[in-house]
Amino acid sequence: MPITIAEYERELAESKAELQDVQDQMQALAAREAELTKVVQGWQAIIASKRKQSGDYSAPQAPSAELDAPAETFQLIEDQEEEGENKTQFVREYVLRCSSAGTTPEELKRAAKAAGMTHPPSWPYGPLQRLKKKGEIVKRRGRFYPNTQSNTGNQSLALVG
Repeated sequence: MPITIAEYERELAESKAELQDVQDQMQALAAREAELTKVVQGWQAIIASKRKQSGDYSAPQAPSAELDAPAETFQLIEDQEEEGENKTQFVREYVLRCSSAGTTPEELKRAAKAAGMTHPPSWPYGPLQRLKKKGEIVKRRGRFYPNTQSNTGNQSLALVG
């Protein structure tokens, strides 16, 4: 007995309904992911601030899932390039923590504000440029990432913006 067009249409309707359910679930999960990403970044900024206040510049005790670059990529020593709070170190650590998604200057400003740091309106462009010049970070599509390429290779081949 051949399958009728009505049966095909019923199967199509069921598949469309299931597809819509899956798409709705994916949208809900994407919204939850964005929310949790912001929460995690906030807690990371708070922890970084507390470490800075206590003078503890060691690596986090429990590495985050976002850390996909080796810790030795960044020098975890205090830079003397800025007076008072070590804002360059904060930028270095924040870029490392956000290594999978990268970060923007605006995100850095929000994280610094959440951590209780005060800074001039032109911040974080100076620290970003210094770290970029040192080869510690790279800029791709407007976002800053830790530089995972070795300094022994051809620097002109790196994706630097």
